[in-house]
Amino acid sequence: MHGGRSRLGWADLPVHIRARIERLVGAPVTTTTTADGGFSPGFASSATLSDGRTLFVKAVGTATGPGSADLLRRERENLERLGNRPFTSHMIAADDDGDWVVVVFEHVPGRAPIPSVRDERRRMIRAFEEAAASFTPSPIAARTFADAVGADLDGWNRVERGDPAVEIDPWVAGNLDLVRTLAARWRDASAGASLIHGDLRADNMLLSGDDVVIVDWTEVCVAAPWLDWVLAVPSVCLFPDTPSPESVFRESALSASAPAADVTAVLAAMSSYFLCSAVLPFIPQLPALRDFQRAQGVVAARWLRIRIEAGLA
Repeated sequence: MHGGRSRLGWADLPVHIRARIERLVGAPVTTTTTADGGFSPGFASSATLSDGRTLFVKAVGTATGPGSADLLRRERENLERLGNRPFTSHMIAADDDGDWVVVVFEHVPGRAPIPSVRDERRRMIRAFEEAAASFTPSPIAARTFADAVGADLDGWNRVERGDPAVEIDPWVAGNLDLVRTLAARWRDASAGASLIHGDLRADNMLLSGDDVVIVDWTEVCVAAPWLDWVLAVPSVCLFPDTPSPESVFRESALSASAPAADVTAVLAAMSSYFLCSAVLPFIPQLPALRDFQRAQGVVAARWLRIRIEAGLA
């Protein structure tokens, strides 16, 4: 559901990059299987080697997509600092020539959870809860969530009634002043001492046996322990037959520790990010991104209305 459908395949990589990968892993690559999900336009595949090993390889160049190489560099740096911890991807090797970045991981046999399947949603939620506990307080120094996202969640301050982003949701359009006022608190509301993933959706998780492995550690930052779960709920509710966003939110014990007004403030700001991003120009390398942002924004706005009408502001 969330994939950008634009990844490079093995044959798409320049010959010298394929050679670099094979030198890095120590054997020729015989077959590759492209990973489902995600939006990176780079190479992200399980690679079976001639010696029988299977590894997971990411590779992206400066020209592959806007900012993609820097994102992979950031993930490599985050994982170097985190080391091998529960829930995290385990990095084996990396190489960077200033243009192309290559990172090799342990292969994790498994697949992303399907949130509409109740048992799989429970496993997913348990991973959110256990990761929050494991990373509180943060084991590494990292930017705060507010510093990491900057002005990205201040979208309602930049638009007025009649703007295409506002008009996506009629209720937001009719209550823009209230929504703007609630969103103004998001920096204080999101503050905390936990290390959060920052982009923890179902497509950044793998069910592997009894374990859940979290991947794509690009956006780590320090915030409230419940923030990853709040940010994830709109994407969970895009799957058919999931409950309402407020019901899904309360399925996790993290909801009990989250101050109601703080959740609503973050949600108001989050709706601005999704809806304002949805009307930005189309990115050819990320063809599904704007539709995904719009869909999450619609859910976030609906959830915001539910919370306000329930007095949770």
